[in-house]
Amino acid sequence: DLRNDSQRTELISVLFDRLKMLSTKKDSDLSDDTDYTRSCIIQALLSLNEKQSHESTDNIDTDVIRDRSTLLAGLLGEYCDRNDMKPLLTSKSKTLTLQLLTSLCALSPATVVSSLIPAMINTMTSSEASENSMMAIIPTYCKHASFAGLSLMDLLEAFINHCQKGIAWRQKVELYSHLNRGLLLSEEADNSALATVITVYLASDAVRHYIKKSDQEDNIMDSDETPLAFAAELLKQVDVYEQIRTSQQLLHYVGKILLSLTDQDSDVTNDSTDFNNFFVVSNEDIFSFITRGHLSGKSTDQEKLQLMWLVITILDVIQTNIYDLPTVKRSIRRSDDRQAGVCLKVWQELLSLQSQLMHYRFQDDVQSSEGNQGRTRFWMKVEEGTGGILSTIQRLLPTPHFLASVSSLVNDSDVDLDIQRKALILLAERSVEVNATSPEATLFLEMMPDLVNLAKKKHSNEDGSPCHDIILLRQTSLRVIDQMAKSLGLSLSDEKMRRKRSSIFLPAFQLVTIFLRHESSSTDFNIISDDIDESTLSSFIAESQILSSALLCAATLITLLKALCVAKLQELVKPVINILTRVSDGLCNNSKIAVEGAAYQALALIQLSIIRTLVAVAESVPQFLTPYLESLLSPSCLPSIKLIQNNTDEFIAISNMTDRLMNAIGTRSQVHQLVPIISKAMKKCFSGKTDHQNYWKESLLLLKILSISVSQSSRSDLGPLAGKVLNCLVQVYGHDCNEGRHHLLNEANDTLLSLVMKLSESQLRLLYGRLREWRGDLDTSAETSVSACRRFAFWSLSAAICQKLQNIFLPCMSSVVGDMIKELEYTVSCLCNNFSRTSKGNKRQKNKEENTLPFQNHDITPLQPLLLCFESALKADAHDGGNWIRAEDGQRYRLLLDPIGKLLQATFPSNISGLFLDEDDNQSNLVSSYEILIQGIGAEEQGNVIQTITALAVAAGNEQLWKPLNHALLDACGNDHRTEVRKTGINALLSIIQSLGEEYMVLLPECLPVLSELLEDDDEEIVAIAKECIRQGEDLLGESLEDSLR
Repeated sequence: DLRNDSQRTELISVLFDRLKMLSTKKDSDLSDDTDYTRSCIIQALLSLNEKQSHESTDNIDTDVIRDRSTLLAGLLGEYCDRNDMKPLLTSKSKTLTLQLLTSLCALSPATVVSSLIPAMINTMTSSEASENSMMAIIPTYCKHASFAGLSLMDLLEAFINHCQKGIAWRQKVELYSHLNRGLLLSEEADNSALATVITVYLASDAVRHYIKKSDQEDNIMDSDETPLAFAAELLKQVDVYEQIRTSQQLLHYVGKILLSLTDQDSDVTNDSTDFNNFFVVSNEDIFSFITRGHLSGKSTDQEKLQLMWLVITILDVIQTNIYDLPTVKRSIRRSDDRQAGVCLKVWQELLSLQSQLMHYRFQDDVQSSEGNQGRTRFWMKVEEGTGGILSTIQRLLPTPHFLASVSSLVNDSDVDLDIQRKALILLAERSVEVNATSPEATLFLEMMPDLVNLAKKKHSNEDGSPCHDIILLRQTSLRVIDQMAKSLGLSLSDEKMRRKRSSIFLPAFQLVTIFLRHESSSTDFNIISDDIDESTLSSFIAESQILSSALLCAATLITLLKALCVAKLQELVKPVINILTRVSDGLCNNSKIAVEGAAYQALALIQLSIIRTLVAVAESVPQFLTPYLESLLSPSCLPSIKLIQNNTDEFIAISNMTDRLMNAIGTRSQVHQLVPIISKAMKKCFSGKTDHQNYWKESLLLLKILSISVSQSSRSDLGPLAGKVLNCLVQVYGHDCNEGRHHLLNEANDTLLSLVMKLSESQLRLLYGRLREWRGDLDTSAETSVSACRRFAFWSLSAAICQKLQNIFLPCMSSVVGDMIKELEYTVSCLCNNFSRTSKGNKRQKNKEENTLPFQNHDITPLQPLLLCFESALKADAHDGGNWIRAEDGQRYRLLLDPIGKLLQATFPSNISGLFLDEDDNQSNLVSSYEILIQGIGAEEQGNVIQTITALAVAAGNEQLWKPLNHALLDACGNDHRTEVRKTGINALLSIIQSLGEEYMVLLPECLPVLSELLEDDDEEIVAIAKECIRQGEDLLGESLEDSLR
């Protein structure tokens, strides 16, 4: 019974000396008896040491303890560094030795702990021995390693180096299993232990799979199956809960490694995180392990390849070996609060990682002087990996837990704004997948107050400058509100439930209204141009994005709320129209904004969003939009959008949305309220500017709306309004300008036709009479072009009505036959009597003659629509038997034929502006006025003499009326001075032969002498046309005309 400390200490020393003597080869007989003796000594020492361990150890000599620990470590394996040491043979003796060694560690951790690692390695000779040694040594090492300045990485590095010495894969799995179990036996072990083991193992595998050639960098993107299978074996040893916790720490390692890859200002081995957890290794440990201890401050390209491989493989392990497992999926779906909390932490870790990825990738792109396809693929695979894991967890998380996590993130002021924004994006994505009628939908709607509060945040810094992160957060909040209104409100088919749920969105609508009212007065859209400084442009783009999001959110909420939003509608529509006016002015009048520039795209986005909002108002609550139509349809607001003409995607989208708005206004507004508003806007459009260039573009939109409204209205509604509609159209018809006249008249004629189709014949005659009265008589003494402009418009609208109504309109045409004759005779007097047919004289004489003409060029322009009107009437009459043109015993026919025939030989002083072509008015300078009006070149559908004469011949229908017409044609064919007249005459003859066929052959003998002369004409085209006339005549008669032509 050794009760004295000194006696016990002396006995322990004696026993250790005896043990050392028995373990030295030269002092022992190398028999098995010594092993038993040493085992007994070790057992006695263990008993003595345990008693001493509870007493003071201040006087213990550390050198003695170090020698003793070294002796015990040497007894544990045949791989001992000392050649004169005899190792223990039996497992029992080795187990006692391990126990004694660990008890010594408790007495002096700083001295003994360094011996634990070689002791463990020396005992890893079999599965059982390895398990016993690891279960004893690893917990002790983890507890006391810090006293000797050692870390978990020292243990893992020694362990991995041993496992790489030709050990079979299955045996390696068992060793790692023992290692993991030993770590979990430690007092403070958690999920970090397994994550660290997997990470360090994969790091060692990255070293083995390292590819030295940089041109093989792409190969590093594909993970090997072996590491995945090995990690799967390790993960099988823990339950699902621990697997999910392990994934959290693995993601943490991924974030740290990515930080190393971006070459931050601090070197990659400097891990600023305070690792209080022994089971978490630092960046420096991982990097040192990969580089085999070579720490150069900055990682080389070769070392980065290994880190990249490590990141990709860890993400594959998390996805494949954890979240793709059916057991994990089932567990997450049915998770209790404890497990759901871990899943939410993983979810938040992924959000944080994605937020860091954006920064890392941007920084990497900036620092890379040259493009690197391998690194680009790496970042893409990391984004895909994190996105895939996040998507899996998001789908599996129970809705209450998911929403609780989102709520905690958005309400925590310490959370990074980018993480909050990503959480909101995930909320919007998941809301789309929710059944709008399920109880889960109610839980999503409970997030609305939080979303409204986020959208209320002030997005300016203390100095007044905009905070872009808060702007993005507010914008995302508005987008989530918009998406939830669509998926959980508008998607409901149950109208009662929809109305009940709509009230939840009222605070959001009030918020958007307040925001838009503020923006309408605070934002200056006229300062934006492509030459402004980058800071101002960046701020404006950010502001434009949140403004657009607010407008689109308002559009959705209006569609959902309908009548519930009426109380706040006035506060919304007025600022919206105000913003639209200012944005349109900025786009139309700022020539410094390039179409492809960021400033233009920002303004176009705002404009598109505003129009979408107005569409929602017009379609959902049209009756409440009427008071604002006057300001909306003013020339500087909605109509000015037509001034923007380009082929960009933005303009196409704006144009399509504008058409939708026009259709909504035209179909849903009351016609008796809309017509006066359009009439007033049209008046402003034509009298509000001094520059005539853009009038027609602004008025086109108004005409389109009027046409839609008229076509959608009933006859009873339009009856009292016909005069007002006509007054509105008269403003267009009376507008005198060459640019855009074609477009204006076409749109006005379409509107007029919409009105005409709603009228009775008596009402049509009254309407047409008013138009004839407005046109006035032919005034050849007027110095202005007013009369010519009105006559041009009148004949144009008459042609349009006649083409639409055909023979129904002929009675109305009868009332203007005299006007047609006067117009034609006046044109003949201008073009056929004042010029020499020989056109002799030099250029100066011709210019002098033209400058002294008794008429202006614009006096001739009504001829084109008049010819089209006459042609349309003749075609309609031909279908009805020709009675209209043959009225009064053919007198009408002869009166009209005479000036038409003379026009074949008309002489134009110069090219007349304002004539219409079939495709492009800008090409009118490529053809002469004679070719357009007489021959119809480029203007076959706009009215010309040849087609009118052809229609006149078809409608006349008998030989007696054809003879004077044929004489006029032959007279033109015989014009010896002008080739163009001969060409016109022979073209007209061919057209009639083709139209009438055999009926006209009675007059062919009269034509043969002229045709014979034309076969010898100097113009090859005339010869070819004459031959065609003869050929068709021969086909119709069935005989040759060769003898008759001699």
